[in-house]
Amino acid sequence: MAETVIELDLSSPWEPPDPPRGQRPGRARRLRWAAVCAVAVAVAAGAAASGAAPSTGPLYRIDDQVRSVVVAGDLLFVGRFRQPASDPRIEGRRRSDGAVLWSVPVDLQHHYVASSAGTLILVLHGESDRGFTSTLIALDPVTGRQRWTRPEAVLVGTHDGLVVVEDLPDQSRVVEFTAGDEPDLTDPQVNHAGRPQQRKLAVLDAATGAEVWRLTPPLGSALDFTWAGRYPTGQVTAVDQLDPSGLLTRRDVRTGGVVATRQLDWSGTPAMFSTGSVWLSGPGGDPGRTPGRAVVYPDGGRGGIVFDLADGRALFRTDTAMYDGLHQCTATLFCAGAGTGLAAYDVTTGRPVWRLDGYPEVVASVGDRLVVSMYAQGSTPGRVAVADARTGAVLQELTGWQLVLGGPTGRIVLWRPVDIRTALLGELDPATGWITVFGRAGDWYGAPDCSVDGATLACVMVGSATVWRLPERR
Repeated sequence: MAETVIELDLSSPWEPPDPPRGQRPGRARRLRWAAVCAVAVAVAAGAAASGAAPSTGPLYRIDDQVRSVVVAGDLLFVGRFRQPASDPRIEGRRRSDGAVLWSVPVDLQHHYVASSAGTLILVLHGESDRGFTSTLIALDPVTGRQRWTRPEAVLVGTHDGLVVVEDLPDQSRVVEFTAGDEPDLTDPQVNHAGRPQQRKLAVLDAATGAEVWRLTPPLGSALDFTWAGRYPTGQVTAVDQLDPSGLLTRRDVRTGGVVATRQLDWSGTPAMFSTGSVWLSGPGGDPGRTPGRAVVYPDGGRGGIVFDLADGRALFRTDTAMYDGLHQCTATLFCAGAGTGLAAYDVTTGRPVWRLDGYPEVVASVGDRLVVSMYAQGSTPGRVAVADARTGAVLQELTGWQLVLGGPTGRIVLWRPVDIRTALLGELDPATGWITVFGRAGDWYGAPDCSVDGATLACVMVGSATVWRLPERR
């Protein structure tokens, strides 16, 4: 359905007309129905009600050689390229007004930051003769002082004052295969576990870097992590371990204590498996209402096997490839990428339910609706739509709108170009299809690098960072 073009009057909210009732609509009513089906745009309803014209301008802007920005609680962390008078740096700033609290030199290989209960984690990647190396560096977010480092470790995630890391293998930092046993890596449908390597997981105190608990699973075991929210802004809540015997063990991330065990009706070498992360939670999503499932991809096989976690029995086999992204997108459906589209399957039988072309990604699951998208590729812009989770039918095509990557758990932030250098920013309510416009951005040349926490959005574009406040939720 074509979208009705709405000229935005930023001094008052736009309300859609009532939908047609009962009798067959005439031309006027057909036009009204088209308007209802179009994307509704509301602008700062509270400010308009009080008589004040809402502002779509940013809170503030940070100029000059900005390369990254991360919002975390009351703070903003800004990475800068090398400048004439100084080395590359990371700055801690006050979120409310952008005032600089501290500034420390960093290496340009510092490319990721995460925050956990009063600690800022930097990740330093480098190269060695065997592959790559990774070092974690923890800073005090208020002062910028270094607290601890952990070399040869990969950041998995955080959880309320804890940092979950995996130590790199001692001897080899790259996947290797024995001569003569190399798999056919040209066939993406075949599952590959690679050479068995001893995995070492550690959960650290974020303030001190001390180990709270450690896990060294049997050789050939696979690990998976249950998340509250989405990586990397979400938190790890549990650690799942699948042994070659088929024993599945879940541990509390806070203590390492065993929460539950299940014996799956299977044994072998898992190339990959998934339990807690198969559920894609969106705004209003409730992972607790879904039946427990585990998806195992056996090494050397094709596709996966879906198990019932209640009794460990195999429910069905799926021909979706290991990296097709099979996940539980509703309480009754699995979703997976299918070429340039999306396919849905019954979670108990594996029966195909529907297929949606043109939208291979699920952004969020809200009740009986899915927010689906196709990310921008080269000169091809991205697409966003709201679909009926029961049938796969597109309910609303959000024409011209694209996802702001790095958006928050529970909030779907979009942008739409106005001209070659200007864009509108909005937040989507999947239940209604309404987009609340809250910002107008300049120097916006394509998809930016953004970070969101709470009600603050910060984006980097052309060497500058701009900060907005998200609309109040009604």
